[in-house]
Amino acid sequence: MLVEVFAALNDWVERENQSFRRDGLPLYRPCKIRVFGQTALLESKIDLPLIATNDVDVYADYEHAVQMQFEKLLKQHGKVLDPVGHEGWMPKETQYQTVYQGTHIQGQIALADYVLLAKAIKAPQKNHQLIAAYLARGASDMFVELAKKYNVDLEGFVK
Repeated sequence: MLVEVFAALNDWVERENQSFRRDGLPLYRPCKIRVFGQTALLESKIDLPLIATNDVDVYADYEHAVQMQFEKLLKQHGKVLDPVGHEGWMPKETQYQTVYQGTHIQGQIALADYVLLAKAIKAPQKNHQLIAAYLARGASDMFVELAKKYNVDLEGFVK
């Protein structure tokens, strides 16, 4: 879903910029949209029991009009840009995978280990089953090391 939204947004920016060029107006600058949270997990197609969500959490450096178009495109897919999603916490080490690279839009999703770590830190009770399932499946060494660094009690998820 996100790749389709990013591509449509890139096309929209291209059309808008063509019009602005003809009229001698400033162009929209290229931007990066980083999706994290539950939507990033869903888009990564990780083999864990995930609950669907309508909210999309992002860090982005887009201009307001681009954000408004992004919201409109998300709505067409039954999704809503979380108005406070940009305030969400992710570990400073978080790495992102580029899932769409256009001329104007770069779309990325947070790698699953970092999203799961954030969930374990910020909402452990709400995400207990998800983290327990991940640990039972075999968490990555990186996840375990980051959990130690951030003082996450992984034993509490397997009890």
